[in-house]
Amino acid sequence: MILNSLSKKSYIIAEVGVNHNGDYLIAKKLIKEAAACRADAIKFQIFKADDLTTHKAKMAKYQKKNLRKNISQYKMLNLLELKNQDYINLKKYAKKKNIDFIVSVFDENSLDFFEKKLRCKILKIPSGEITNYFLLKKLNIKKYKIILSTGMSNLREIKDALNLISNSNIYDYRNKKISIKNNSKYLRIKKRIYLLHCVSDYPADEKFLNLNCIKTLNNEFGLIVGFSDHSSALFASSISVGIGAKIIEKHFTLNRSMRGPDHSSSLDPSQFNRFVSNIRRTELILGSEIKKIQPCEISNIKSIRKSIVASRDINQLEKITLEKLTAKRPASGISPMKIHKFINKKRNKIFKKNQIFK
Repeated sequence: MILNSLSKKSYIIAEVGVNHNGDYLIAKKLIKEAAACRADAIKFQIFKADDLTTHKAKMAKYQKKNLRKNISQYKMLNLLELKNQDYINLKKYAKKKNIDFIVSVFDENSLDFFEKKLRCKILKIPSGEITNYFLLKKLNIKKYKIILSTGMSNLREIKDALNLISNSNIYDYRNKKISIKNNSKYLRIKKRIYLLHCVSDYPADEKFLNLNCIKTLNNEFGLIVGFSDHSSALFASSISVGIGAKIIEKHFTLNRSMRGPDHSSSLDPSQFNRFVSNIRRTELILGSEIKKIQPCEISNIKSIRKSIVASRDINQLEKITLEKLTAKRPASGISPMKIHKFINKKRNKIFKKNQIFK
C-alpha cells in the first residue's frame, strides 16, 4: 500500500503512539485490531526517555489530566518505552496482518535504529520535532519517505524544516511567490515528503481545527497534504478529505478508559471502524473531478429533458418563427438547443400543436 494509491483514496493511519502503555502484547493486539478496522497503516513512536527529555521537564496539562498523576515527563516516558527488538517483531507482525508499519522518531539515536535496523519505507516526524535541527539535518529522503507533521508551527518554520530536510533552499520565506513547477529540487522531493496539518492539543477543540489550512499548505508548498486529527469528533477527518487531505492520522486505542496520556483522546476499535467507513463514504460521495453524465442519469434523460414542439398549428410551407415553437417533454425529438435549424425556414409538412419535431 505505502502511499501508492493517494489519487484514488486517502491513506488512513491508526496512530498508536504510546497507547500500548509499554506492553508488547498490547502493541501487538493494537496491530490486529487496526488491520480489522481497515486502516492502511499502524504507527508507533520510537524513543528513549534519556534521549527525549531532561529529568526536570514537566508533563503537559493534557498528560496530567489523562494520566491522572503528576510526575515528570521523564518518568512518564520511561514507563512507556518499548525495546528495540519489540519494534522489529511488531513490524513483522504488521506485515503478516497486511498493514503498513510506520514509526515516529524523536532523536538521533532513534533515527539511527530506524535506518540501520528497522528500515521502514515511511518515517513520521512529529510536530514537536519540526524545529529539531539535529534530527532534521540527518534525515535521508533517498532512503525513505517522510511525513512531516506541522502542529504548533507557522509557514516560516515549515519552510525552514523542509529546506533542511531536502538540503536545499527551495522554499524562500522572503519571496511570497516562488515558481516551483519546473524546479528540479522540487520535483525530487514532491513524492518523498508529505505534510500533515495538525493542531497539537489532546483533544483539539473544533474551533481551533482550521481545516482550510490544508489548502494553504498545498498551495504554499506544492506537496501532498494530510490531516493529523486530534479532535474528539468522528467527522472532522471526513471534512478534511473533502478539502483535499490525502493522508489521515487518528489516535487509536483498545479502550479509551485505559490509564495513559493519549487514551481518552483516541478512538477505540468500534469507533475507528466507523471512522474509516465515514471517510470511505466521503470519498465515494466526492467522486471524481470529471463532469460527465452518470450511468444512473441516462435512463432519465428522455423523460426529463425536452424536445422542440409546435406551440400552435403550423401549416405546410408556413414560415416557422420562434413564437410558433416551444420546448416540452419528452426528449424523444430534437433538442431545443438546435432550434436555429428551424427558425425562419419552411417545412413541407403540417405540424399540429404539441407535435414533437423529429
